[in-house]
Amino acid sequence: MRPVPAAGLTVLASRQYADDPRLGPYLAGRPVAERRGLASALKFCRVAEGAADLYPRFGPTMEWDTAAGQALVEAAGGSVTEVEGAPLRYGKPGWRNPSFVCHGRG
Repeated sequence: MRPVPAAGLTVLASRQYADDPRLGPYLAGRPVAERRGLASALKFCRVAEGAADLYPRFGPTMEWDTAAGQALVEAAGGSVTEVEGAPLRYGKPGWRNPSFVCHGRG
């Protein structure tokens, strides 16, 4: 993982939810250098390897969609939290995740 570059954050979004109206307000006030749309769990991998800094997800996901990606990101020094900042937890009734943010180390 990398520290946040001086030019700003590289933010990833799901291709399907790249135009989610909640994304703009969430990113407001943050120094964003680039926004990229990627499919699937690749977004977790890009954050873990240091190619991106942030992956906010406001669309629906299930625990099985995020568990392996979260493990990779955390092993690399990042975190996956609910939007409000609490760690993303597992074993929820119905297995549905709330909105979350995958953070790089920076």
